[in-house]
Amino acid sequence: MKYEVFISSNQREFEKERQIIKKHFEEDYFLKSFFNPFLFEFSPASGLSPETTFFEKVRKSDVYICLIGSDYGTVKENGLSATEEEYDAFHISNKNSFFYLKNTPTRDEKSEKFILKIQPDNKYVFFDDTEELIEAIKNSLVEFLNSQRKDNDDFDKKLVLESSIDDVDDEAYNLFFSLLKEDDSFNKLRGNDDKTHVLKLIGAGEDVNGEFHLNNAGVLFFAKNITKFISHEIKMVRFNGVTKFDAIDRVDSSSSFLIFLDEFENFFKKNTRSGFYIEGTKRVNIDEYPLKAIREAIINALAHRNYDISSSFIEFFIFDDRIEVMSPGKLKYPLTIEDIKKDDSIAHRNALICDIFYKTNYMEHIGRGISQMTDEMLKLGLEEPIFSEGNDSFKVVFKGNGGEIIPRENSKNVLNLSDLGLNQRQFDILTEIVNNNVSMTYDDHIKMFNTSKPTAERDFRKLVELNLVKKTIVNRKAQFSSPDY
Repeated sequence: MKYEVFISSNQREFEKERQIIKKHFEEDYFLKSFFNPFLFEFSPASGLSPETTFFEKVRKSDVYICLIGSDYGTVKENGLSATEEEYDAFHISNKNSFFYLKNTPTRDEKSEKFILKIQPDNKYVFFDDTEELIEAIKNSLVEFLNSQRKDNDDFDKKLVLESSIDDVDDEAYNLFFSLLKEDDSFNKLRGNDDKTHVLKLIGAGEDVNGEFHLNNAGVLFFAKNITKFISHEIKMVRFNGVTKFDAIDRVDSSSSFLIFLDEFENFFKKNTRSGFYIEGTKRVNIDEYPLKAIREAIINALAHRNYDISSSFIEFFIFDDRIEVMSPGKLKYPLTIEDIKKDDSIAHRNALICDIFYKTNYMEHIGRGISQMTDEMLKLGLEEPIFSEGNDSFKVVFKGNGGEIIPRENSKNVLNLSDLGLNQRQFDILTEIVNNNVSMTYDDHIKMFNTSKPTAERDFRKLVELNLVKKTIVNRKAQFSSPDY
């Protein structure tokens, strides 16, 4: 279904703007997907009088958009301009009016009176140029669309009748089974050749008149080309610094959910720091951010985003001091930020998507994602995640430690160094380099242990082979330090 939009203004004053509006409605993916604009000068001849055409279209329209500038326009016998007449005709039965007031040095008296008239019942915004105008119109239409298309619990269950079993990606299908929880009942379906039967059991699709079709959840998990059916994009960017000015790494993905999570993990590890410290006889591996918490935020963004907002996308942004995950759509009504921090107050926007995720190792406990994010951050000595809502978005911010890694006790990511066959000298060297963040040379080794250079070379060679230290040449001398992370 497309909504009818009536564009009203003084045609002479806004000739340029009306042409640009028409162009954007024809070319912008969001606008052309959901709206049909009516601009009188571009409409085909109908055989009816202009006045009849105006009022027939405006009364049947779903949205009324009005531009007001400096000139009220030609005044008719009834004392009104065509623009104000159109508004009156629309406003009798429909309140979805949006007004855009151009910033001008002067505005005539009738225009000012018209503005006073619309104020009690309508929103309006000011604009300086066509770029601001188009952005404001799009924002208003997103708002309208959300008011018309209430949160639909059945989005993920809706069948995509253009799809078939041929749209299923074997890689995504097989990956699902490789990620199943060990105790999940679907493990018994591994290797089943009847793929349509399996997908129906998973809940990813149904037969209609003997033909199999994926539903929206099935498309998002298993389709080869998701964007053929659903607006789906995730932008992953690593910025240099703390602003969105200098992108040093970027990946735009439209991959199916499980394939994307591999892409996400690779991007995360590539663009964040990790390291280790020595505690007792153990090497404790540590990370700049807890992968489990960040991945949970990404999964929540995939599972709970509002897919009706087709003009936006999920953002995963890494800065020097923080990570941000943003998804389109506010929390599902009536949830608040405080509600989602309670494990017993979670309502799912896309229950079927969550159910399919829950079958995999990626989602351990439905409803505990927020508390798990918080727990993982606190374990690393970092602040709790910050949750916020925008005009039509939900964001999670993970604050880092300025690029530094905080050693924490009780880490589960531990390597027992005694299993590596290190001698006491090698262990002492490793502890000195890692825990004190220093570089050592062969001469330092000889002085520290009163040994020969061949012995020093053997000790350092073993540590390098195990990737516990790295070797660099500085002023023609070998130096050994912590490996890059």
